[in-house]
Amino acid sequence: MSSEEELVKQCANKNREAQKELFEKYASRMMGICIRYMSNTEDAKDVLQDGFVKVFMQIESFKFKSSLYTWMSRIFVNLCINRLNRTVQTLELTQEHESSTLNEENENQPIWGNLNRDQIMSEILALPDIYRVVINMYAIDGLTHSEIAKALNISEGSSKSRLSRARVILKERINTLKKS
Repeated sequence: MSSEEELVKQCANKNREAQKELFEKYASRMMGICIRYMSNTEDAKDVLQDGFVKVFMQIESFKFKSSLYTWMSRIFVNLCINRLNRTVQTLELTQEHESSTLNEENENQPIWGNLNRDQIMSEILALPDIYRVVINMYAIDGLTHSEIAKALNISEGSSKSRLSRARVILKERINTLKKS
């Protein structure tokens, strides 16, 4: 039995030391996921805490059909999406129906220029929730529009529209940064 299998088994048996070890091993990577989706650090910390509670409650269902990291990251992404869905449902989504100014040719061109990773992440984090979530799911997590639509309970067209709008906003912000 691998050390990771043993760690999972001990966590399933509610061993506090094993739970602490699992937390310490994965907390920073799970926090990275939370920060990508949530609009502020406090919300990300809340999701991180909720996520580990859920991981420990469901860890006996983990069957090593994927990596532990993959299984845990799906839990954290889903928690982020669920929290954001509750927030988005309280807002008027008038921007969702705005037409895109990007055409298919421009959609695949990189907009980042010479920005470093921190600058890019800062600009993504500054996006409104409805756009930030879609761009994270599509560009970072590699989900299809069909998968995004299903996860967010929206149409594929809305997913494409939100991604396109996110790119337009990011392009405008990046052009402003380049000028300064």
